Amino acid sequence: MNKTRFLQKAVRHIDNAGQIRQFLESHPEAQRDINEKDEHGDTLLHFASRIHNMDVMAVLLEFGADPEAVNEHGRRPIHEVIDSLACVQFLVEKCHVDVNAMKRGDWTPVMIAALKGNLEIVKFLTASGALLNRHTRDGRTALYLAVQEELSKYLTDQYPAAITQATNSGRFPTQAAAALHNDHEAAIDITHYLLSHAIIPLPKLLGHRDNSGRNMLLDSAVSQNLPLLQFLLDQGADANDADSLGRNMIHHAAMMGHLNVLQMLNTLEGLNWNAPDAWDYWTPLMHAARQGHFDIVKYLMESIQVDPTSKDKQGRTAQALARIALLWHHDAIAAYLSSSS
Repeated sequence: MNKTRFLQKAVRHIDNAGQIRQFLESHPEAQRDINEKDEHGDTLLHFASRIHNMDVMAVLLEFGADPEAVNEHGRRPIHEVIDSLACVQFLVEKCHVDVNAMKRGDWTPVMIAALKGNLEIVKFLTASGALLNRHTRDGRTALYLAVQEELSKYLTDQYPAAITQATNSGRFPTQAAAALHNDHEAAIDITHYLLSHAIIPLPKLLGHRDNSGRNMLLDSAVSQNLPLLQFLLDQGADANDADSLGRNMIHHAAMMGHLNVLQMLNTLEGLNWNAPDAWDYWTPLMHAARQGHFDIVKYLMESIQVDPTSKDKQGRTAQALARIALLWHHDAIAAYLSSSS
């Protein structure tokens, strides 16, 4: 039988252990062709692993399937079964597959499990020898990829050095936690846990900047996590910290339309609400006008009483930026600033 036809016919029985066994037993060439690959590099074991059919996987392995077969995406059977604890255990304990096998040269099984938030599989892989200091091409460790509070704590306990293992962009897991915007309570809890288990002093962690110059404080402001923002300030974070473009919390909040952040910052002393950034010399008011955040413009003008006459590198005021209507259509803001001048 043609090898390709063998694979095509066999895969029709991939969800039934009895049928796949009967098929393989009726074809003398089965053991020779059991590891044949389709146009994407998938073997029969890849297909069975993908649907988490452990009984079929066992039959295929009995007939000589390679548990370390790699497809064109660099995926092995262990990568395909990563959502099934039973299948992962089967491949590791019965087939002794490499628990640190890398998909496309960087993603290990424990990284994928961490990203998916599967604590039990992460625990099993770690106990089976998964290395937690490995990282993806962009520098993310399993801890950085973790998306569940409990999972983050487990990985921290297993390998606390990962707390200060930066990605290629210079970001720590603490920054990833501070930047979480969909669950502020979890973000606070994770951040507290990471900070309390870090092996470097707190001031150094608070002051750490990624390649764009952002730190935890700026990340928490962008994510609008006010309790975390207050906690970081209470721990000694500098409210005037700015990124590599000279943009501080006020700039980012104004730019993104985060009125609640600005209202909280207004309770602090010593902030320069008219500070220009280092890129275009835009003030927070200019950023708000450029982005069309009318409520932010009004708040800055009426509650903070910022200076609307400040000019950027090109000599433009916030009103002039809002008047570029052909591009941004912020006529109402321009009219408001004109009447307020």
